[in-house]
Amino acid sequence: MTGPIQLNERIVLYDIIRGFALCGIFLVNIPSMLGSDWMFGRPDYFGSDLVVRTLFDMFVQTKFYTIFSLLFGIGFSIFLERSYARGESASRYVRRIVILFLFGLAHLAIWSGDILHTYAMWGLLLPLFYRLSNRAILTWAWSLLLGSFFLLYVSSALMEWQNGGSFNPGLPFPTVFNDGFSVWFDYRLNVEIFAAISNSLLVGIEILSIFLFGLYIGRERKLLTWTVQGLTRTAILCAVLALPFFGVILWHHYGGGGAYYWVNLIAVLVSGKLLATTYVCLFTIAVRKGRAFRPLQALGRMALTNYLTHTLVVVLPVIALGYYGRLSLTEGLFLSIAILIAQAFFSMWWLKSHRYGPFEKLWRIGTYGLQRKS
Repeated sequence: MTGPIQLNERIVLYDIIRGFALCGIFLVNIPSMLGSDWMFGRPDYFGSDLVVRTLFDMFVQTKFYTIFSLLFGIGFSIFLERSYARGESASRYVRRIVILFLFGLAHLAIWSGDILHTYAMWGLLLPLFYRLSNRAILTWAWSLLLGSFFLLYVSSALMEWQNGGSFNPGLPFPTVFNDGFSVWFDYRLNVEIFAAISNSLLVGIEILSIFLFGLYIGRERKLLTWTVQGLTRTAILCAVLALPFFGVILWHHYGGGGAYYWVNLIAVLVSGKLLATTYVCLFTIAVRKGRAFRPLQALGRMALTNYLTHTLVVVLPVIALGYYGRLSLTEGLFLSIAILIAQAFFSMWWLKSHRYGPFEKLWRIGTYGLQRKS
């Protein structure tokens, strides 16, 4: 099967890619959940941790929030399309976004790395772009992406390069994370939540640009109708273009470029967009050829539940046990893999008797209300 993907296959494709993105996001998030960056007082790595950090920067970091954001844009383009086709206004969409924001706020109270509130804040703007032409949407998307990239990253990298590098002294170890729930939660409310929301206003410009690319892809059904040849060429091209940036990352970690934090960050960001495109194209090709990826499909169908569960099964036990900053990056990697495997089995079991995951069901009820069975 290599033709355009039909309706039921389309949903499977998005679920599979979403499940894959969920795995990558957890790998990215778990160092900050465990406090692995604080093992040595600042984010320096040695031995196996240095290998893991380098591989993360090359193949994981920034790749998966890009995919997740793209799928968000695709999903809500479909949601808006169906709403407008039924003659509805954007009010149901706004309600859905508000509920997502509330999920995000509750999650943010526990962990500062929450992305849901950022998605809600910037996703609220999508209806303003929906009726624009494809050219206008792409113009906005590219302008926001490149504008945020040069404003937030290139200027800092140029200054760093002119100064011959910069020293990152790191931040003091947050001892409050190991002082019990009460002290930790006060710190979260008084310091970290405000900082996280402020950060969302900056990084959200890039997120919105990716939403708009997703809006265009969803509207034009690009992943569903693009030829296998076109997908293959794009995957190869993006992978090849990422190679020079891999060289910069290796130089930063192993070749004496450790003082160039912003230069490395640019390499991670650009390779992130390129490899995210490669990953999406490769999974689309595989689904076209009949691959099912059932564990990833199950993870993707319950992505919201699994994403929130990551925090519940990692952050809360770490704080309760006073174990923040005591596990290495390598140990965190194996822990995250074990949790993802357990989640895949649980998701497949749950979906045998339920159509939606627990939090997906709550989100749906909040959006549509309770549905009576006929």
